[in-house]
Amino acid sequence: MVYLNKHVCNILLIGLISCLPLNAFAQESSGNSLCQVKEFQSKQGAVRVWQHQFEDGVFDLVMAPFINDGSRPVVRLSFGGSKEAKCHFPEVSVLKGGDWGWHVAWVSTAKQALYYARVDGEAWVSSLPKKFASQLAEQVLLSEKLGQLSLSYQFLNESRLQVLISEDEGRNFSVLDKK
Repeated sequence: MVYLNKHVCNILLIGLISCLPLNAFAQESSGNSLCQVKEFQSKQGAVRVWQHQFEDGVFDLVMAPFINDGSRPVVRLSFGGSKEAKCHFPEVSVLKGGDWGWHVAWVSTAKQALYYARVDGEAWVSSLPKKFASQLAEQVLLSEKLGQLSLSYQFLNESRLQVLISEDEGRNFSVLDKK
């Protein structure tokens, strides 16, 4: 029987993993998520968003193309999540953003906040997340009408709907004036 040291085993394992198609890795990883794996589709393609546990034990939100040719990485959307093994991202909304990529909004229970980011559909990189509210929200929804992006949500235990509007594809937002 041949015994291999830990370093050699790690190198072999890394080599084996790098030979696997990324989509297989993304599907397996998303299948083990503690939160519901969410799929979002548009005419230009589909993406999956799920909670993933990283090597350091932290759970964060990630996104990847649903059908992957192996050239696009899994994108980490949130940073510095929690090591507690539970669902930290109960609310997620994704919307196709023109021909450039995706809008993503989510609630983090670990950070008690609502976030938004843009994901480039070619380079598969995310903008730094914008923090919109320092409390938990529900019914998070991204929508677009006549070139105007809307992010609507309700704070927990409140009945009033909050709406943020962007007229520049999510770069800047303002509160909808409800006169």
